[in-house]
Amino acid sequence: MKGAAALLLVALPLPVTAQEPARGLTGAYDPKNPFARILRSEAPASKVYEDKHVLVLMPLTMAKPGHVLVIPKRLGARNLLDLTPAELTACMVAAQKAGRAQMVALGATGFQIRQNNGSDAGQEVFHPHFHVVPFVGPDKALRPDKDRNTRDELDAMAARLRAAWPKE
Repeated sequence: MKGAAALLLVALPLPVTAQEPARGLTGAYDPKNPFARILRSEAPASKVYEDKHVLVLMPLTMAKPGHVLVIPKRLGARNLLDLTPAELTACMVAAQKAGRAQMVALGATGFQIRQNNGSDAGQEVFHPHFHVVPFVGPDKALRPDKDRNTRDELDAMAARLRAAWPKE
């Protein structure tokens, strides 16, 4: 009987403690995250495009010149699982337009859309966001994350992409 009782105890889920770090797929939304602060105009951003649903901006560190982030404007969502179908659609339409702008402004011959959910998948900011990374030619090397751009560099690239942004 001892073995069966021990087996039963092992099979029961352990309670989540307050000390356990959030893994990104569940938990409370942090209203102090960088994207929330940008959306409330509490932090600067080099904006490429904005409508009532999404904001497209330059990340502080571009993996490639012209790399942008597409973020939904609703506060409270932590990852892709929290988005409504309409919000997800708005993000994908903006990502498609970003790819088109990268083709025109930068001569992109390809682009990559990356989106991470949960810290185990590499998500660092717990507000949904989509990376649209342009590629010109076959060079697949990405810039190291430690190499940040200046605000002037980000603003200049944002202006190039804004000028090439599709109207429809």
